[in-house]
Amino acid sequence: MDLQAVKQSYLTLQRYAGWLDRGRASAAVRADVASLGTAIDTGAETSSLLSGLDTSIARVPTAAMRKILRTTAGEIRRALEDQASPEHEDTSGRAGN
Repeated sequence: MDLQAVKQSYLTLQRYAGWLDRGRASAAVRADVASLGTAIDTGAETSSLLSGLDTSIARVPTAAMRKILRTTAGEIRRALEDQASPEHEDTSGRAGN
């Protein structure tokens, strides 16, 4: 998945977060999503942000919303891991063997 696809998945996650109510757990999810977006845009490390987002999602009271938020966050996590893997191999000198 390329960066454009990651951003599209992020926009989907942001839209879902906007559907949440105004409670504390929902506000935490929205804040975590905003931080993740900034990290994606700047190329910063996202693994700790995704972990924090997972924690916040677990506190959302509606099971259906937790499921779609987790699914979309998982897509982003896998896409970012896929992007990082080839770079890691290239810097180790083992790529192409």
